Amino acid sequence: MEDIIRLLPDAVANQIAAGEVVQRPASVVKELLENAIDAGATNIQLVVKDAGKTLIQVIDNGKGMSFNDARLCFERHATSKLRKADDLFHISTKGFRGEALASIAAIAHVELKTKPAADEMGTLVRIEGADIKEHAPVTASDGTSIAVQNLFFNVPARRNFLKSDKVELTHIEEELYRVALIHHDITFQYYHNGKLILMLPASNMRQRIVNIFGQHFNDKLFPVELDHELMRITGFIAKPENAKRKSEQYMFINHRYVRHNLLNFAVEKAYADLIPQGSHPAYFIALEIDPANIDVNVSPTKVEVKLQDERLFFGFLNSTVKKALGTMSLTPMIDFDDSFPDIITDRPENKEIIAPTIRTNPNYNPFDKVPEKKHSSPFQQFGGGNFRRETPTSNDWENFLKELNVEKVEYPKEEQQTVDFQSEGEKNELEIPENIPFFVFGGRYLFFELNGQVMTADLPNVQERILYESYVNALKNTPIRPQQSLFPQTVTLTAAQTDLAMSLKEDFLRLGYDLEKMDSTHIAVNATPNDEEEEGDVQALIENVLSAYQTNQVIHKGDKISGIAQSLARQKRSRQRVPSTQEEVKALIRRLFESDMPTLSPSGKSTLHIFGAEELRRYFE
Repeated sequence: MEDIIRLLPDAVANQIAAGEVVQRPASVVKELLENAIDAGATNIQLVVKDAGKTLIQVIDNGKGMSFNDARLCFERHATSKLRKADDLFHISTKGFRGEALASIAAIAHVELKTKPAADEMGTLVRIEGADIKEHAPVTASDGTSIAVQNLFFNVPARRNFLKSDKVELTHIEEELYRVALIHHDITFQYYHNGKLILMLPASNMRQRIVNIFGQHFNDKLFPVELDHELMRITGFIAKPENAKRKSEQYMFINHRYVRHNLLNFAVEKAYADLIPQGSHPAYFIALEIDPANIDVNVSPTKVEVKLQDERLFFGFLNSTVKKALGTMSLTPMIDFDDSFPDIITDRPENKEIIAPTIRTNPNYNPFDKVPEKKHSSPFQQFGGGNFRRETPTSNDWENFLKELNVEKVEYPKEEQQTVDFQSEGEKNELEIPENIPFFVFGGRYLFFELNGQVMTADLPNVQERILYESYVNALKNTPIRPQQSLFPQTVTLTAAQTDLAMSLKEDFLRLGYDLEKMDSTHIAVNATPNDEEEEGDVQALIENVLSAYQTNQVIHKGDKISGIAQSLARQKRSRQRVPSTQEEVKALIRRLFESDMPTLSPSGKSTLHIFGAEELRRYFE
């Protein structure tokens, strides 16, 4: 039989490896910044052109490389970090595999200039698609400058899969933030298309967060801290009232940005009863753990990690965040000690283990008597541990309504019209009687009778559906009239968010928000909708709209209008007035049934539940 297995050519193997390490321009930024940090740099410049498609350059003042090392660093698996296999379990640097530069050089034009401070001359290396074009001495500054040009020039299929410049620039800035946040003692300068976008002087972590995300973040942050022999936790969490649907969440282990679902859950679980469902807290948390307890050699990007004892670290992190929230006087104070209890790893000798037991009654027969069905009615009475149901009287009903703080409503005698949901492609035609019986329970649930049926409406979900329809109409047909503000509000954003907001300026204007760019990170809101009281935080509102828009476009590839309208409706649904009069209730019901999908909110949650006669009959049997 003829042999069919062949060794791949080096060029092909390098391109395959590049596909794992270099997924987009932001991947190159990550690898080059981490190399600069490993080189001991205290000042790093990131220069980008055309969102990294034309140029990505990182200039640092690190220790530089010798003439031979400058050439050898582009070979696969050439590294200064590892000497033996055991070193994999004690990694303290960013890179260690020796794959990044080789992968980048395989799919781009690369120019490296480097010089150690002790050498008089530096070294120049030019590579095109893994082919060495030049390797020679050259005059250079101390440190290293590496320029990556024409990314994916020899892999056009990969280049065609890149997103727009705005999307790719957002990913690049995100990688910069991940590195700059944890290395706040390093100065970073970020340029795009020849313009200085971000200047981050060396500072503490809190100031670095503020420098990146804006001065408004300063009041949102609260410190978290733990110093234990097994781990150290430092950083900041945001106050619960600042939770958003998509928030800034940064977790670092041993100065490396990581994604770890269990650790993220440990933080979110501490906020469980403090923030609305679907919202997420912002946090910037750094963990220091013995490198022997963490495996970073899981994926080529080194973002996913494994921990040796995940439950242990979960408990530490969850308790630390809870303690910080308790210190804010936002949760009931538990008597936290300054130190965590000792962890028992071994059972005391000669200590007998007693298995738990369960007592049962062997004479019990479940078929002797069928227990009476229990109903959660307002008229249930409990006494002596036994359930007893009584038929409610008129006085019971009066007392029930009195406890709910609602007035009794007389039922109309005239015949009510049928509620017909819309047919496909048609709007609903709905006739509502002059007087409609209703009451609101708990400030959220509207009970009313229509066409002989008892209905319950979830007011926030109903308001979200109605608002969504109005915003879609404003974006497509009739804009909302803005009202000029006497004192315009200033919104602080990242450079990428500012550019995105300006690209959506016309859409915001149709929704009643007049935005004006002040500089690369500030926007003035000159007007807001005039048909509502703008009591909410405009800063958070615009941030959430931009975040939802990016998620909708990049991840879900959804419709722009739908994404913006849904984000705005979700934020403003809780600000709407709870109906309290016949006119308000009828207007709410009419607007709901005139919508395209009355029974569901844009988030996919039910708006209505109808109690049919048969269902009510079964309830009281």
